[in-house]
Amino acid sequence: MKIEAIYDYFWDEIEKDLEIKEIEGEDYYNKVVFNAFVKLIDNLLSDKPYDLDLAKALKSLKRKNDIESIYSLIKREYLYRYVRINVKSTDFPKDLKRIMLIPIRSSIYEMMMGVLATMDCYGEHLVSLFKKDIHFVTPTDEGGFGFSAIDNYTIDILDLKNMNLWYDYGEDWIFNIAFNKLEYLEEYVPLKILKFRGRGILEDNKDILYNFLNHIDNEYIEEYGLDDYFLDDLEDINDRAIIDYDSLVYSYMGIDKNANRE
Repeated sequence: MKIEAIYDYFWDEIEKDLEIKEIEGEDYYNKVVFNAFVKLIDNLLSDKPYDLDLAKALKSLKRKNDIESIYSLIKREYLYRYVRINVKSTDFPKDLKRIMLIPIRSSIYEMMMGVLATMDCYGEHLVSLFKKDIHFVTPTDEGGFGFSAIDNYTIDILDLKNMNLWYDYGEDWIFNIAFNKLEYLEEYVPLKILKFRGRGILEDNKDILYNFLNHIDNEYIEEYGLDDYFLDDLEDINDRAIIDYDSLVYSYMGIDKNANRE
């Protein structure tokens, strides 16, 4: 079971019984809350049986009925735990790269979208993640090329040390992704860029970016805004990446985000 599904389930259980507090009183309400936590913990333990230290900590708090500490521990270990990844273009490893954080509970698909979002990709081309005999594609491309889309698993259950993301099978934008250490944030964000160089790719114009970065041809600098290619602000690029991520996640799932909006 995915962590977000467990978390949603927990809060659904709580919301169902909000009126109980008014009808039955404080003690009964606290019992309902605690029972929901117990279900949540049991699911977490079955979902990550190899995490022995976390399992022991949760069981200990469960015995003590320490709801507040359980809640804090779950938030820390599952909601605000991130993995640092180093991303670089294989064509321009010195001029187009990122050091970023993604939630450890991200699915493979969400991680792929996060990387694309930081690289200024519009999401108009096919994309896949690969390493030797391991190959993931997006839901809309499921079954193509003999591979299956995998968006049900969080990245922490896979032994991923180093992989490549392939965007646009025509221009072949390939990004190497190296998985690094775990870190914690105090609030949830779908991604966070820590360091970067280069604004991103040029959709359908890889040759122009190649010429610019290799000082071969400066004819298109003004037309494509390349004069400030290395001058983006970290806060601005993070804000833009989060907006792009939201759009990309929907587009590659074959969903029109605005379909039900008036």
